Amino acid sequence: MVRNQAHACLGITLLTLMIWSPAPSLGQAQGLSQLLAPCIDEQTAAIVRVDVTRVNVDASFDMVIETASGSMDAEEMEEIKIIVNGLRQVFRERFAAFKAAGGDTFFLVSSVDDLPHFRLVVPVTPKVRESAMKDWVDSMLKDCYVQVRKGGLIVAGSEFIMKQWDARSPAVRPELDRAVAEAREAAIQVFLIPDANSRRVLQAMLPILLNRSGRIPDRAVTDGLQWAVHSINLPPRLSVDVHIESADPASALALREVITAALSLVRQIPQLKEAYPNLGATLAMVTPVSENNTLRLTLDERQCIRVASNLLTRGLFTLRMSILRDTCGTTLSGMGKAMLIYANDYADEWPPDLETLVEKAEYPRSGLICPAMKHRPDYESYVYRGVDLGGSSANPGLIMVHDRAGNHKGGRNVLFADTHVEWFTEDEFQGLIERDNQLRRGAGLAEKPAP
Repeated sequence: MVRNQAHACLGITLLTLMIWSPAPSLGQAQGLSQLLAPCIDEQTAAIVRVDVTRVNVDASFDMVIETASGSMDAEEMEEIKIIVNGLRQVFRERFAAFKAAGGDTFFLVSSVDDLPHFRLVVPVTPKVRESAMKDWVDSMLKDCYVQVRKGGLIVAGSEFIMKQWDARSPAVRPELDRAVAEAREAAIQVFLIPDANSRRVLQAMLPILLNRSGRIPDRAVTDGLQWAVHSINLPPRLSVDVHIESADPASALALREVITAALSLVRQIPQLKEAYPNLGATLAMVTPVSENNTLRLTLDERQCIRVASNLLTRGLFTLRMSILRDTCGTTLSGMGKAMLIYANDYADEWPPDLETLVEKAEYPRSGLICPAMKHRPDYESYVYRGVDLGGSSANPGLIMVHDRAGNHKGGRNVLFADTHVEWFTEDEFQGLIERDNQLRRGAGLAEKPAP
C-alpha cells in the first residue's frame, strides 16, 4: 500500500514537473472550446495544450543536469547524464519532426472514463502537411493506436478509447473558455473542467484518497470546484501559475482544506520523506492561497529552481531506481503470462524468440524493453534463456528470461519457467547462473553463459 502511494506521488510529481512550461496566448478569434468542439463532450475532464515552438529542449534538460549535480556523486551523475541526454535526443527529434510537418501546437484530451489515457489532437492548420503529420502521429503512438480526421483535427488514441469517444455526443463546455481567459502565456497549459457528475464521484472518493475517516468539507468539490488552469513556462524562463476557480469564497477555503490534507498525506509517506529531505518546505511552497473565489499559486524562476533542487536529490534517484526495478519485475511477470498463452496455443512450446510474443500472443512491443532502458528503445533489454526448455512442463527452477547486465544498479530481475519473478543481487545472480547450468546439464541441455 505504501509502495503504491509512493509510486502515485512520484508520478504526480514528475507530471507536475513536465507540466510546468510556457504556452502561447489563447486569445485567438476562435475559442478553444470551438476549436476542439469535435473532441469535447460532457465527460471531458482534462485538456493539455503544448506549444512546441515555446519548448526549449536543450535548456530544459540542461537545467535537470545542473540541478541534479548539486546532490549527486560522480557515478550517479554519469548515469543521470546518460538517461537525460537520451531523452534529450528523443524530444529533439520528435519536436523537430512535428515542426517539419507544419505543426506548432498539439493537445491531449481526456474524459472521465478514460483517465489517465489521453487522445492526441493536432489541429490541421494551413501550414500543416497532413500526410507528414499523420506519419508523425503514427511514430509517436505506434502499436495499437488508430487515428481519424474529425473536422479540422487529426485525433488519435487507443482503439478502445476511440470507440468510447466516438459513441459520445459533442457538448458545449463554456467553462473551458472561462479557464482560457484566465490562463497565462506558457508553453504548456493544463485545463481541468470536471462536470457535475465527475465532481460528485470525486467528492465521494476523497475520504479514501486522503485516508481520512473524518468528513470532507461540504461542497468542496461537488458544488465548489468549477475549473482550473495551470500555466507553465519551461527553462530558460521557468515559471508556474495555477488558478483554481470555485463557486464562492467558502468553497475556495474548502478546496484549500482538501489540497492541504492531500499534501499532508504526501508528507507522511516514509519513502518520500527519505527521498526528499526538504519535502515539508517544498510542499509548503506549492500550497495555493485563497483569494475570494479563487485559489492561486505563482512560482517565479527562483522559486521553481528551489523546488526542483529539493526534488532532484540522491534520494529521488534511489527511489526512481527502486520503482524502475519493481516495474521491470511487473513487466517480466506479464511476459511470463504471455509465454503461457503462447504455449497453450502452440503445442506446449515456448516461443522461438521474444519478438514472437508480440506477433502471436498479443504482447505489447513496449514490454520487450526494460523500464530502466526506455531511453534506449533499440537496446535489447532482456536475455531469453529458455528457448530450448520445451514448454510449461520444464523444471520450474530454470531461468526463462533475465535482465541484461546494467539495466539496474546492483542486480537483475529473473523470470523462471514457472513464470514467477525474483530480484537477485549481481553476486546472487552469478550463483543462480551456475545452478541453472547444473539443472540444464541434468536435463540434457547445453549450458549458457550470462551476458
